[in-house]
Amino acid sequence: MSELEVQLHLLRQATFEWVNALAQALEEEGVPHRVTSADEKRSTDGMWAVYVPFTELARAQEIDRDVMLDLFPDLPDDFDPAALDTSQCPACGEPAAEGATSCASCGLAFVGGE
Repeated sequence: MSELEVQLHLLRQATFEWVNALAQALEEEGVPHRVTSADEKRSTDGMWAVYVPFTELARAQEIDRDVMLDLFPDLPDDFDPAALDTSQCPACGEPAAEGATSCASCGLAFVGGE
């Protein structure tokens, strides 16, 4: 692993659509980033991850929030994804495995997260 890879921090793990929109927004704002497959599929229906340098993390999180609000316009403007409890399903309350894309108990599809 290169020194740059060690210094990168996960910004978002999500669907291809979200990660693609986020990567474009980061590119437009000049924020260095790396996109990698988060699972073995390496396809548009798999999960993808975006990493940024720690020094750009706060700025990248603001950009990610803007992208999220564009993709999900029904969310309230003050919605803060960082404040969500991702350890359990918001629908049924059952524990959620880290990186899960849906609830193993009730089947709720998760939007994606860190």
